[in-house]
Amino acid sequence: MLVFKPCTPFLIKRLNNNCISNKHLSVLTALLLSLGSYHPAIASQSVTIDMRKPMSAAQLAEYNRDGIAIDYDNTPVLKHVYVTAKDGAIARQLPSGAAKNIKDYRVGTKLDVIEDNQQWYGIRDSVFRQYDEDYDGHDRMQIEVVRWEKVYIKKDQTGSLASIALTPKDLNIVSHVSVGKKDEYFESGKVLNDYLKIELIDKALFEKKRSLAVDFLSHKNAIKKRNGVISIQLAKDSLTLVDNNSEEDTENYRYIGRIDDLDQHLVAVRYWESQGYRMIDQVEGHLTQEFLDYPYISPNKKYIISAYANSYEQQTDLGLYKIDGREVKPIISAGFQNWMPTMESADMFWASDGYLYLAVTHSAAYWQEDGNLNDQSQFIRIKVVDGVAIVKEF
Repeated sequence: MLVFKPCTPFLIKRLNNNCISNKHLSVLTALLLSLGSYHPAIASQSVTIDMRKPMSAAQLAEYNRDGIAIDYDNTPVLKHVYVTAKDGAIARQLPSGAAKNIKDYRVGTKLDVIEDNQQWYGIRDSVFRQYDEDYDGHDRMQIEVVRWEKVYIKKDQTGSLASIALTPKDLNIVSHVSVGKKDEYFESGKVLNDYLKIELIDKALFEKKRSLAVDFLSHKNAIKKRNGVISIQLAKDSLTLVDNNSEEDTENYRYIGRIDDLDQHLVAVRYWESQGYRMIDQVEGHLTQEFLDYPYISPNKKYIISAYANSYEQQTDLGLYKIDGREVKPIISAGFQNWMPTMESADMFWASDGYLYLAVTHSAAYWQEDGNLNDQSQFIRIKVVDGVAIVKEF
């Protein structure tokens, strides 16, 4: 069986795990045509499809099989739009709701518009196609092609990033959940209601609750770093944290403060491409717990929530923990796929009314079109569900 797999998006194939470049493509295509019935695309980017005109069944079959191939470098982009439909959008072969579904787009996907066709946009994108061909009358030859094509998407499913906003149904959708030793991943997302209650609120309520913010962090007798070393005095000993800037590993420490109610020191640590926070026991100096982002302690000192804006996965990695004396035990970690907290630390606080308040943006609109962080926020609040326990399974 002859198999082609993509090496790059446009006209670079793989034959028996060996890449062949564009300059050999014409020779290979001629060979394939001589071997079987493989066909190139029947149209080019200059073709404008008018669905008001009749199309034969044979024409439709050819479009469905071969699509509309384009020359990436010589196809002008008219503008960019973004998928704004809450459930995403479908790219179709032709500007018709009855046409073949070519691929699906998530909300927030940036699209290159190369044709404006009444209620549809022609979009430039790479498309994967697979062909099963007869060879020499009895053998089967499988051809896989990835190339640039023109596909179509409804205009009313697109718009600007600024028009993407959270709704109440977006808030508790997760992409993964970890409870104890059990990890689950959900390609299409899953509703999580068992641990946290999450609500959309307005800015006025958010600002009103700032005065109720609680903070158990003490900055008295703050420990300063000297020559890349932080020395923490314990009950009977001392703990030394030394910066490491070697090529193989990077760890840089910053002392944040003490949490006297829990007998803990809080230290921030920055790695080569990530960061974290460590709680260190004031008495014995052992690592109590490590968090992806700042650990916010509930007013009743029973829980901790850490919410990290994961810009790589475009989601929030949230951890919920139970406080048991000087121990901090994980309850659940989850990836909330539709919202991300802002970068301003002042825009997240746990208030004395029992809610954690956050300024957030829709994950799809976390970055603005100019590449900067979105400065337009929405607001949510989170409450731990009564009776949640460490042993609870998802």
